[in-house]
Amino acid sequence: MEILSRLPFDLQEHILVKVMKRYKLRDGEYVRQIDKSKYKFLDHIMRSSINKDSYKYFHCVFNDDENKEIFHYRFSLKNLYDNPLRKESYVDDDIVEVNIERRNNIYYYEVSIYRLKLKNIDENNFTYEKMRKDIYHKGALADNYFWDFLEFSYEVK
Repeated sequence: MEILSRLPFDLQEHILVKVMKRYKLRDGEYVRQIDKSKYKFLDHIMRSSINKDSYKYFHCVFNDDENKEIFHYRFSLKNLYDNPLRKESYVDDDIVEVNIERRNNIYYYEVSIYRLKLKNIDENNFTYEKMRKDIYHKGALADNYFWDFLEFSYEVK
């Protein structure tokens, strides 16, 4: 760190923030980032950063009597199971879909989370309802995996 302090500020920033990726610049000070490879449990409790290529966005405006607007977001999540066959069979990553509709200044939210899970006969984790809504492609994984889902909706006035 002492050697770096002799370099111009823009080079220090480039090396520490962009190349080493061990620091972030906050209010003109370098803040050391946590080495998450040492603490695997942090993956489960920290909000993961969203890669700009990992989501799709759709927006539509209707100028009718209801003055309606629709937003649709689809995010890819870190997979619960990274099976090599998943990429070979072109099976989607785990997904979060968010639909937002604005009608008469009321927002209606629908959130759906889809995760590819391993079937467990002992726990009976794949119920008839889940199998009926098993809508996404599973390719070669269809015999041992199913799409588990969680759906909820609410409105904000």
